Amino acid sequence: MPIEFVLDYRSPYSYLASTQITKLGAQVHYQPIDIVWVMKKVDNQPSSLDSPKVRYSVVDGVRWAKQYGVPFSPNVKLFDALMQGQVRSDLLSRAGIAGQQLGAFEKVSSALFTVVWGGNSDDLTSEEGRSKFAKSHALPPELWDVANSDDVGEKLATNNERAAARGVFGVPTFFVGDEMFFGNDRLSFVKARLQE
Repeated sequence: MPIEFVLDYRSPYSYLASTQITKLGAQVHYQPIDIVWVMKKVDNQPSSLDSPKVRYSVVDGVRWAKQYGVPFSPNVKLFDALMQGQVRSDLLSRAGIAGQQLGAFEKVSSALFTVVWGGNSDDLTSEEGRSKFAKSHALPPELWDVANSDDVGEKLATNNERAAARGVFGVPTFFVGDEMFFGNDRLSFVKARLQE
């Protein structure tokens, strides 16, 4: 039975889960969404970057990363640009969907998570930086053009609506069949469900 993995690259817990999900031995279907849009749709209040919850998630993320043996270092420049509206808020999820459409999702997704959370200092705040990012990670050169396309925008909207309709209120969220699991710390429950 496959796992559906609903994610947003801005989420530290989506990153952490992404480092472990393939170890469960099941086929994974990835569904990038704009979690801020979904949270507003389902009446769940997104946290501001200076909230106690977000500050705690950074500390907690370091703990989880240590447990998983993976790097954890948020790309502060990127998050500042996102907060100031210099980078469109849904660009990363669009890039993930573009990776799916270009048949390069695993490479694109891994590179995105690495640059957002894994300590890579690549610049995603400018066109030139994004072009260098694609080249340095051997990603399709048309990645960002496809990410900005109407087709990808429609797919993202579909993913968002579907997630909201299924009860998603945060990320990462996993589905095994119709059963929903929320949070990186629920992967053991996902594994147990797969084994049933």
